Amino acid sequence: MKRTRILLADDDLQMLAAISKFLRADFEVVDMVSDGHSLVEAAFKLRPDVIVTDISMPKLNGIEAVRQIRGSLPGTRCIFLTMHDAHGYRKEAQSAGGAGYVLKSSVREELQHAVYHAIEALA
Repeated sequence: MKRTRILLADDDLQMLAAISKFLRADFEVVDMVSDGHSLVEAAFKLRPDVIVTDISMPKLNGIEAVRQIRGSLPGTRCIFLTMHDAHGYRKEAQSAGGAGYVLKSSVREELQHAVYHAIEALA
């Protein structure tokens, strides 16, 4: 069975490394980037199945990056991993095409489930 290909984006390099290590057991992490412009470039180049991205990143925030990506890659599922718990952020993430919204404080409990839920929608 083909492993789900995931692209990760977060400007916190320690968080990026931890998420990557956590997800590699079940998924193929194709790349890790630390800003929104790099996320858009990597998505167009690598065409991942799922993107896990932070909202607050330099150069281009995660929500705007996902809007650009989803315009050209509508089949790519996007999960926002963030510290922002405010309803406004959730609403913006959903309107950008987010398939999931996970708080960094609950990454261990919820991220893997969110990825599985997102890929079920691909089938």
